[in-house]
Amino acid sequence: MTFASIPICFLILMACGSQAIAQTNRPSFRVAALQAGDPPAHVAAKIARPDKLTATIGDVLIRIDGPKLWTLSGIDFQNSKMAVEDSAYGSVMNIQGVGLLGSAHFLDVPGKPGEVEKEQVSLVQFFLDERPVTEITPTMNLTGKSFRMNRESNIQAVHLNSSVTLRDGVLIETVRMRTTEAVNLKLSYPLMYAWSPTMSQYLFGDDKGIQKRGVFVSEPAKAAEGLEKSSRWMAVYDAKSKKGAVLYVTKHPATADAWLQFTDAPGIYRKLRLMSFSEKTMPAGFDGTFQSAVGFFTATDNDWDTQARQRMIQLQTLDATRSDANRD
Repeated sequence: MTFASIPICFLILMACGSQAIAQTNRPSFRVAALQAGDPPAHVAAKIARPDKLTATIGDVLIRIDGPKLWTLSGIDFQNSKMAVEDSAYGSVMNIQGVGLLGSAHFLDVPGKPGEVEKEQVSLVQFFLDERPVTEITPTMNLTGKSFRMNRESNIQAVHLNSSVTLRDGVLIETVRMRTTEAVNLKLSYPLMYAWSPTMSQYLFGDDKGIQKRGVFVSEPAKAAEGLEKSSRWMAVYDAKSKKGAVLYVTKHPATADAWLQFTDAPGIYRKLRLMSFSEKTMPAGFDGTFQSAVGFFTATDNDWDTQARQRMIQLQTLDATRSDANRD
């Protein structure tokens, strides 16, 4: 499917998913403004959690954001911004009759002013060089050879075990989703990445090679969307910084789709979402894991697609099992 122009009003969703608020069947719900990510009271009494955390491992820096419920919030490579902070990462579900929940997506509770429904985070753990981080402060800046965050949460009836791992120049995200009851979904986004608007070109491909190549739209053009159902990876490249990134889907359940859905919003982001359960029901007893690996590269305008393909091949052979979300 090729990109198609969409109305400029879409841009108001830059911190959300691509599904408009109006799609929910309960108009009394809305996406709330980002708030401090306060955990349940019984959890807050046991553990402190940072508002902001950065982890620098080699050439890569990632941000973890408390108000977004301890999910990714931007990626830098060699001091160049690869992915922006002003957007939602993590996992999001658009539940039939409810709306968007997860990460930075909160919903007002009808009849209860000031009360919001959101993803309930029950566990957050940080590891630096495979050792638990025990000294927690509001703002943290970690540097080492490897970093990992483990996280457990619930989006209504769906339990999530997720992890973010950074080592050897590769960022790995894993989310295991389980439910004991059927959940009717408009769609789910197991993983999301808000590539920088400075990215100028892109590639989509499968394990055999490149399927599609193109140039991102520039301001003042309207935002556009795309959906690639057969692709397994996406590469982006910034001609100005001569740097790029490749995302490869390393794992997804055999019973669930793993499409690459994309929003090209000039001046805001080039948002990539792993999309699943579009107008489907997550069945009772579902237990499935989605995982992606992101690698980075430097290149020239003439060879960036070659460099991206080589990086993708490296990600194909990556032993990502050590980042299992159920670890520790």
